Amino acid sequence: MMKPIPVKKIKLTDESMYSVAPYNFVSFPEISISRYNRPEELPPHNSYKGNELLSGYIEYTLRAKTPIIVSDGVKKNEAYFFKNSDGEYAIPGNSIRGMVRTNAQILSFSNIVGNKDEKNKYGSSYVEDSRFLYRDMAGGNSLSKRYNRILSIDPNKRIAKDLKAGYIHKENRKYYIQPAMDIKEGIPYFRVDEIELRKIGGNRIKGIEFLYDEGLKDYEQELRKLNKIARDKAKSWMEKSKAAKEIQRILKDHSRENKGFKPYQVRISFDLNEKGKVIKVGNAGECNYEGYILSGGFILGKRSHYIIPMEDDNQHRINLSEDDIMAYEDDMVSTNKADKKNGIVVPEKGYEYYALPKEGESKPIFYINKNGHHFGFTPYLRLSYTKSVLDGVREGYKNNTGISYSDSIFGFSNKVYKVGKNLKKFSYKSRVSFSDAVVIGKAEEDNESIIDIVLAQPKPTSYNLYLKQDDTDKKNLKTYEDDDFNIRGYKEYWLKNYIENPEIEKDKLVNMKKKIHPLKEGTEFKGRIYFTNLYEDELGLLGWSLKLNDGCYQNIGLAKPYGFGRIEVVDVRVKIEDLQKKYTSFSFDYYKDDDINKYISLYKEFFSKNKLKGKNIEETTPVKELMYIKSVVIEEDERNNYRYMDLDEFKLKKVLPTIIQCKNGAYSKSHNKDRASKAPNNERKEVTNKKVKKNSINAFNKSYKNGFGNAAKIEAFNKALKGK
Repeated sequence: MMKPIPVKKIKLTDESMYSVAPYNFVSFPEISISRYNRPEELPPHNSYKGNELLSGYIEYTLRAKTPIIVSDGVKKNEAYFFKNSDGEYAIPGNSIRGMVRTNAQILSFSNIVGNKDEKNKYGSSYVEDSRFLYRDMAGGNSLSKRYNRILSIDPNKRIAKDLKAGYIHKENRKYYIQPAMDIKEGIPYFRVDEIELRKIGGNRIKGIEFLYDEGLKDYEQELRKLNKIARDKAKSWMEKSKAAKEIQRILKDHSRENKGFKPYQVRISFDLNEKGKVIKVGNAGECNYEGYILSGGFILGKRSHYIIPMEDDNQHRINLSEDDIMAYEDDMVSTNKADKKNGIVVPEKGYEYYALPKEGESKPIFYINKNGHHFGFTPYLRLSYTKSVLDGVREGYKNNTGISYSDSIFGFSNKVYKVGKNLKKFSYKSRVSFSDAVVIGKAEEDNESIIDIVLAQPKPTSYNLYLKQDDTDKKNLKTYEDDDFNIRGYKEYWLKNYIENPEIEKDKLVNMKKKIHPLKEGTEFKGRIYFTNLYEDELGLLGWSLKLNDGCYQNIGLAKPYGFGRIEVVDVRVKIEDLQKKYTSFSFDYYKDDDINKYISLYKEFFSKNKLKGKNIEETTPVKELMYIKSVVIEEDERNNYRYMDLDEFKLKKVLPTIIQCKNGAYSKSHNKDRASKAPNNERKEVTNKKVKKNSINAFNKSYKNGFGNAAKIEAFNKALKGK
């Protein structure tokens, strides 16, 4: 029996050409294919055309090749296997339906984006048309340059010069921002240091949350001294690094990250000196100016609190569009700060600070009006891309006016089609239904594979992974801002011949950690797919989507990235209704055995000849990619290339190789090369020295950013060091 094994991690470096991941992408085809041209061509559900339309069922067995967990929901951070109404372990029909439908979409070149509706949006798209937000200050890439340009970050004052402050309101289900008062010209908001805040009265205001305990004030002079050393260009790298590490140690010793700190917003009053520095804070009404003080999430090294003056009713309000709000709420969900329940975005516990105000309420906020509306509850807010996900799908693939194989088989609702000059909505009931696949015999929990996993991992915002890239240099990577970006396709997980036990840091990702209780490998399930009025080619597609090619596997359920849920589809049998026998005799045994492989071959031949102008469907890129990722089983000794990256590796912005590149040995050719060891003797010393210097720079960057968060000074230091 399989036992979970630790991750084998050889850290990615600057020399590594590609990123690693437990998933990859099956490409969208160049064009989408329609099975029917118009809704009226779809077969009626109550029509009986003898041998032309087929009804019956497919019976199959699923055999787990690794431990498997198809959850009935996560309760109290634990996930147990689903049980049906009879108390039997089973894989729900909806789970199998989703698996088969995705395969059918790929194998039939089905359009999963749909057509534009009356609002000029893709309302029926299976790909969510999100407009992502991002924050990238010191990434050294095209996106970080855009970020710094839009915010105009001043590295000395540690504020974004073009950023504004105000209050976001919700009124009559719409949102707007009312700008704050402009008390001091050129200073839209005021920054207060953690230690200074206690000294000027912050410790007596109820509701202020300090990032560090009171003992930090005893280190005020030492921190100033260390900070001066770290900024001194005349000091050596060793002295700077030592100072940065000592700052980090002091802050860590007094951190309140896991000792009650939470983001906050509190109404206060405050006083300023002639230079615009906050010299006193008090409760509302005690000082000359009114406003709010606030601070967002904890980051070790952060020591800033921010004061926003009260709103100015004499300034024009800034109305926010539905797209602006949708982009912000989608980002809340994608960054695990919120969950979407019945179409409503609900903040997760501990993230209420980032939620938009309720009807009739207002909250202090930061915003900028440059290349659109951008807003957030911290000064270094996440900016919105000007383009959305579906801008990255080829026009030849979307906006297909016909009806795809997958929609015609699995059904659709309220899709817009053009009738004459008008748009009209149509719905069509599915012609297939999936029963639960019930366990065969006795099923046992796999006690040795009960482990903690983290369900939240990189999302489509990771443009280096989710977008097609023509270059591996992070300075030239395409983002959702480029005119010619393309999303990569269907996300599929690699199959594994082992169970990975992920490393989860203590006290980290507590809200995302789940304990799973899988069933043992070898567990078998039997299920059925019932179909009504399918043409022969449609039945062939359905069968192929279930079976795939010989030697292929499927994966299903939770924890697929760690090797769980690899299944083999075996003993596939198809039963076709004999309509004459069904309606002319009293027998209930009116099914006849047939061969599903016959229909699969018929579909491939029909599709190749009639839809691809004679090109063999199995020679197309999407089908080759699907069959490869569903047939190759990753072994233990390869596991370093098929795992999630840690944060330091992710920051390298390495590109994910395509499935075909993986097939052609991308990882074996590019990863973890020791260029110094391969260099000639007379070059080896020079290469090694360059590597040491580069590693030294990276080490200082990390410690300095953690201590100060000042990207511009780091960049200046890098240039100075390289010039020595």
